[in-house]
Amino acid sequence: MLSVIRLDAFRDRFPAPAERDRLATYAEGIGPRVLAAQEMEQIKAECVEECMTQIRRLYPNIPRFHASGFEKGTRDNTLLLEYMTKCMLLDDVKLLDEQVLTWVRTLFKSFNFTPKFMRDNFTLLREAVRQRAKPRTYTLMEPYLNHTIEYLSDIPEPVRPEV
Repeated sequence: MLSVIRLDAFRDRFPAPAERDRLATYAEGIGPRVLAAQEMEQIKAECVEECMTQIRRLYPNIPRFHASGFEKGTRDNTLLLEYMTKCMLLDDVKLLDEQVLTWVRTLFKSFNFTPKFMRDNFTLLREAVRQRAKPRTYTLMEPYLNHTIEYLSDIPEPVRPEV
């Protein structure tokens, strides 16, 4: 996908026909994406809090392994939801991998989180967005939420789970 941050490729040349088509398609969809990003900014905290309420219920032992686990989980989920929203605005899921998910997956593996925990956490976050967002916003966010679930739950089972 061609996002607005990759427009520098046209500094010294004109876009090829396929690139022009992609730019036109992106331009047509920017209005709804901007509105969705505004809505996500408004509901972000509620979505993360709902997710973390469920995580506290499902995984009450996290503080035993990670003293500030719930607080850091709130921070991490907030940052990830912000990145997903920014990538939705840019219409670029690859950017999500490049800028945040690859690094975060490595970090979460080092905490000995299980694939199930990762899937549960980000599925709960997706469901919180589904419940709170307008349908058009959820439709735009869903690919980024789904991609995050799959990408971050694709980790090996730790020898000693810490969740």
